Amino acid sequence: MTSTLTPHVGVTGYPRALDELHRRVGSGEPVPAPTGHVAVPVTAPPSVEPSPLHRFGLAVLPGPRQPAPAEVAAVFATGLLDLHRAVLRRAFDEAVRHLGERSSERASLLARQLVQAQLADIAMALREDEAMPPERRSADVAARWRAHQRLVRLGRTVLYLFGAAGFLLDGPAGDLYLAEVTGNLYLHPGAAADPGPATPEPRTRTEDSDA
Repeated sequence: MTSTLTPHVGVTGYPRALDELHRRVGSGEPVPAPTGHVAVPVTAPPSVEPSPLHRFGLAVLPGPRQPAPAEVAAVFATGLLDLHRAVLRRAFDEAVRHLGERSSERASLLARQLVQAQLADIAMALREDEAMPPERRSADVAARWRAHQRLVRLGRTVLYLFGAAGFLLDGPAGDLYLAEVTGNLYLHPGAAADPGPATPEPRTRTEDSDA
């Protein structure tokens, strides 16, 4: 699923890719979180009240009273993790390009041993997560929550590679932030019973210049 979601992330960002996941898994309807809320693009509902997530293109709204069927909830949760991986992989690739375009003392930052070690650690962690059997990383609510937490930690580490640019809204931070928040909403193990198998906000450039 990751390979099919990556183009959506690269072209339209996280909200549109999330909308595609809702449509595919929920048969055209938003899949509710265990709390009864739905996370959807701000363009999906007819009207959306301003919220902290609004500027990121995402809205969290009250959903249907009936929870999603267990099998639908499990498939959607697994899809969220795949989408998070796609966002993270794209951010990592952007970080490598970013470092390759920057230099210090007439040498590319990619040539620095410490930077190479950081990139190698992140790449290995990404590969280990991607190589983990799906039945293990998505076996139940607890496994999916652990997978989500791993991706959140990796995402925050990747952002440090961008320096200050990694915390701007129009950089990779926006999509990673949305992936983290959406995962917290849908994947937290305390939100509901197990459906069975299957952060500081980024700053805008205006806010950054005003600081």
